[in-house]
Amino acid sequence: MYSSDEHMEAFPPTKRQRTSHCRTSESLIEQSQFWFTDGDIVIGVEGQLWKIHRSKLMCSVIFADMLELPQPTDIESMHGCPLVNLSQDSANDWIVVLTWMYQYEKFTNQTIVFDTIAGALRLSNKYDIAELRQWSIRQLFWRWPQDLTKMTYSAFPHAAEAIRLARECNVPEILPASFYALSILRWSHLADGGQSHLHLSPSDLRCLIVGREHLQDHLYAILTGADERSGGHTTTICACCENASRTWLTSSLEPDASSPYGVWLLRNLHLFAANGCSGLSLHHSRCDVNFRLRVSGFVQDLQEAIPRYFMLRA
Repeated sequence: MYSSDEHMEAFPPTKRQRTSHCRTSESLIEQSQFWFTDGDIVIGVEGQLWKIHRSKLMCSVIFADMLELPQPTDIESMHGCPLVNLSQDSANDWIVVLTWMYQYEKFTNQTIVFDTIAGALRLSNKYDIAELRQWSIRQLFWRWPQDLTKMTYSAFPHAAEAIRLARECNVPEILPASFYALSILRWSHLADGGQSHLHLSPSDLRCLIVGREHLQDHLYAILTGADERSGGHTTTICACCENASRTWLTSSLEPDASSPYGVWLLRNLHLFAANGCSGLSLHHSRCDVNFRLRVSGFVQDLQEAIPRYFMLRA
């Protein structure tokens, strides 16, 4: 494996070897990072150049197929190496991928930010780099899990960008959690959701609005006892305990007006089911048991309903 500085020049040559096809390369700038003296291919992206090793690109099915083909004799070259201009790619995305290729330990030990995941996924998806795509998807699943009860506060930053990335790179599994996280954010508080409309397509913005309306109706049904949905609660509680439990639910699910988050209904219900209903004292033990069963049913019903609410599932 090549280290980050093995065979790397402190600074690339200041004078470029020119060919009869140099016009395209005149505006490109050679980068000291990922410029190897023994590199055998030059990659150009957004005005930046990297002289790297073909062997590193063989992890990509697309590049492996391309490099195995006979190369034309008049191909544009630089410093005796083929020059490949990737005009549709992002230089920042390529820096992410090159760091993964050449500095794997640094890559895996760094603090992983969303831009790193997105860049890795975009290029691994485009150029069919299976290992990097799998890494990227694992990172997305950690932030936007398929089990919505395991969603944490890490799901809120970049939720809108995650929706766009999932659509672009075919990772539909994160859509329920990313839509749900975005629906909880209060845009008026200028939280991460404040710019979300700039990232969402018109169709996804509609999915978000429809989903939020369904969630509001769902909360109302729970608090009023008007839960007539298929699978709604059927456990029996006496009238006295019913009133007490409903009053407790209303108080417990009331959002903090100063918080950038609205009602995180699934999380609250899951905590009630797992840890008990602190502060609630019902007159009859049987009613207490039935109320806990009811809350568990709320969790299951809501988790199953969320993808449908956001029009992600029929």
